[in-house]
Amino acid sequence: MDIMKKACLVVLLATPLIAQAETTLGLIATKSQSLYKDTDAQSTVLPNISYEAEHFYLRFPEIGYRFLPKQSVQNISVGLSYESAGLDPDDSNDTNIQLLDDRDASIMAFASYRLGPITTKIAQDVSGTHDGYYAQISTGYPIQMAAWRVIPSIAYRYMDNKMSNHLFGVSQTESNRTGGAINTYNSDAVSFIRYGVRGIYPVSQHINLMVGLSHTHYADKILKSPIVEDNTVSSLFAAVTLRF
Repeated sequence: MDIMKKACLVVLLATPLIAQAETTLGLIATKSQSLYKDTDAQSTVLPNISYEAEHFYLRFPEIGYRFLPKQSVQNISVGLSYESAGLDPDDSNDTNIQLLDDRDASIMAFASYRLGPITTKIAQDVSGTHDGYYAQISTGYPIQMAAWRVIPSIAYRYMDNKMSNHLFGVSQTESNRTGGAINTYNSDAVSFIRYGVRGIYPVSQHINLMVGLSHTHYADKILKSPIVEDNTVSSLFAAVTLRF
C-alpha cells in the first residue's frame, strides 16, 4: 500500500506539468473476485489518469516512453508499471490466513513491442518485492457500435516461479506461525489467460463514461496452493473521465 500511495503522489505531482498535452483525469471503481480462501470480492476506487504525447505516455498505473510516434504501425516502449498484489491477509475471514505475510505490490520495469493490435511485453520486478518477471502477449481491437466504442481484448501471461511464489507460496515461517494449519508451499511458474471487453460512451465532447468486465483463468496448478480457493477471477469496472 505504501508503494501505491507513492505512485499516486508522483502522478498527481506530475499532472500540472503535462496538462498541455492530451490528458484524461477521472475516477475508476472496480470490483473483483478473489482467488484466495475465505476472501470476499474486493471493491476499489482509484484515480484514472492518462497522458498521451508522441513519445512519452502515462496510463496509470503505467508510465513509459515510445521510441516511435504513437500513431506508428509498430512501436517499442520501455517504462515502469505498478503491479498490485493478490492478497491482503486482513481481507480474509480465515484466522490462519490472517497470520500470513502481506503480498506487497511491486514496481516492474518493462519493455514492449507493438505491431498493429498485437503487443508483447516483458517486465522485471525492480522494487525487490519478489525479483520475478512475467512475459505477456495481448491484443484488442476497437469496434464502433452506434455511439459506443467497444474494445474486446485477450491476453496471455507467463509468470516465473519467483513472482508466482510471491502470490501463491507459503514460507516455512508463515506455516509455523499458523501452527502447521497451513502447509508450506513453493509455487512453480504459472500462466493465465484473460478475456475482457470495455465500452466507451461519449457523454459530451470532453466527458466519457467507460464500463468493462474481464475474466481471468489461471493454470490449474495454482489450486495446489493451500491458500488458493479458485483459479478464475471475474472483475467489473466503471469510470468517468474528463479529457482535455
